[in-house]
Amino acid sequence: MWKISLFVAVSVFMPTVVSAELATVASGVKSEITTHMRYDSQCRPSLVAIKILAAPANGTVTTEPKSIVVPAPSHCVGKTMEGVAIYFQSKPGFVGRDSFRYQRLNPKDAGDRFNIEISYTISVVAGGTQEKNEIERLNAR
Repeated sequence: MWKISLFVAVSVFMPTVVSAELATVASGVKSEITTHMRYDSQCRPSLVAIKILAAPANGTVTTEPKSIVVPAPSHCVGKTMEGVAIYFQSKPGFVGRDSFRYQRLNPKDAGDRFNIEISYTISVVAGGTQEKNEIERLNAR
C-alpha cells in the first residue's frame, strides 16, 4: 500500500508592531495623536487606510482625512498631500493611562512594507485644551 503525503506551505502576511508611541492629552478633549500619508517617488499621493485593531478602554479613536505638508527629510518636502489624522478623546472626567493599537495599510497591496502595526499609550490628564495637546505632541517628537 502506497501512502502519499502532501505538504503545503502557506505564507501569511502579518504586520509587525514597529512602533510603540506615547502621547499626553487632556481629559475629554478630542486630540490629534498622529497623521499618516503615502506618496511615490514622483510625489504623487497614494491611498492610506487605518484599521483600529484594539480600541481604547476609556475613550474613542477616530480618523479623518487631512491635508498634510510633507516634512523633512523627504524628496517631497514642503508639498501638501492628502492623508489621515488619528484622534483620541477620553471619556469625560477620565484621568489615567489608556492605549490603542492600529494598522496602517495600503488598501491595494496586503504585502506592502508600508503595512505596519502601531501601538499608542495615552496619558490622560485633567484640564487643558486642544492647543496645549498639539504643542505637547509636537514637543514629544
